[in-house]
Amino acid sequence: MRGRMRRLLACLSLLFFLVPVTYVRGPAPPRNNSQYIVLEPIALDASDPARRRVGQLAFLGGWIISSRNDDFGGISSMVVLPDKRFLMLSDNGSLMGFTLDERAHRAVRPFIAPLPDGPATTTKYPKQNWDAESFMHDPETDQFWVGYEHQHSIWRYGSSLSRKEAAAFPAAMQKWPENGGAEAMLRLPDGRFLVFSESAEYSKGGYQALIFDGDASEPTSNARIFGYQPPKGYKLTDAALLNDHSALMLHRRFTPFDGVSAILSVARLKDFQSGQVAQSMPIATLKPPLKVDNMEALAITRDRDGPIVWIASDDNFSTLQESLLLKFRLLDDTPAQTGPKAPIQNEKAGASPGFSTLESD
Repeated sequence: MRGRMRRLLACLSLLFFLVPVTYVRGPAPPRNNSQYIVLEPIALDASDPARRRVGQLAFLGGWIISSRNDDFGGISSMVVLPDKRFLMLSDNGSLMGFTLDERAHRAVRPFIAPLPDGPATTTKYPKQNWDAESFMHDPETDQFWVGYEHQHSIWRYGSSLSRKEAAAFPAAMQKWPENGGAEAMLRLPDGRFLVFSESAEYSKGGYQALIFDGDASEPTSNARIFGYQPPKGYKLTDAALLNDHSALMLHRRFTPFDGVSAILSVARLKDFQSGQVAQSMPIATLKPPLKVDNMEALAITRDRDGPIVWIASDDNFSTLQESLLLKFRLLDDTPAQTGPKAPIQNEKAGASPGFSTLESD
């Protein structure tokens, strides 16, 4: 019975994965503009609260994030600033921020507000045009970049996201599906930008991505096309630089029978070449009974022990889903455990000959 109920809820949730969010015209109810954000601590596996390992990730903490604010939810991307200051972008163009107090499970100095500027209004429902899918920050200049769907474009904002500095609508992106725009974005160490489509098919395999010879928000930057092939059955939802040689890639999948799952993998930056099809090596799979939802946002921070991986979910503004924030330690290539208590991971989550997942030279 429990399995049937899970499949039923999964089928209902499918509607929110396949149908873009729309805004129905009618009398507007009183808005809730609460600035409070609540954090509820969770285990990685409710059936085994002591469980910590999944693939090459060690679970350090997790929270369900909620707010009564009408614009809260739909987390598609995030940036983590020093002192665990989180900035999260929503499908409706809202910016949500807070400082994470892990010990008290509190969101300190929270706020929820619209971005200062975005794509021009072409419908009666302007926020549908502000579907912000990718998000980056340069700590040296304190500039931010946002990739939008619907009106496919890359925008650059100044310090503290206070104003728009530049915006470009690259010709190569205008043929992408309306709901398959700049799902992920990377800034390479040499200053070039990579922008990935979630669903625009590439003729040589996988899905389209673009290499810009400079800042993708500048109209003068030129773009060349390449392909990215996600793990079979999955779609790319975000990416983040791991070091000068590799990036972490986040993917999601939904099926009526298996529900939601996510794969985190490592890609080599040298494989992102014009005219080629790049792949990545899975290092961890999140699927039931682990806590997982529509995982769309990825960020990396570091402490004295190495990389920390943060993953957040998009609840699609649905009461059937949750906004999750998960924290993991990225481990080295230690072989996975075996036996009945082994952590759930993809069959190919280990390194293969010639592919070092944490390559450093």
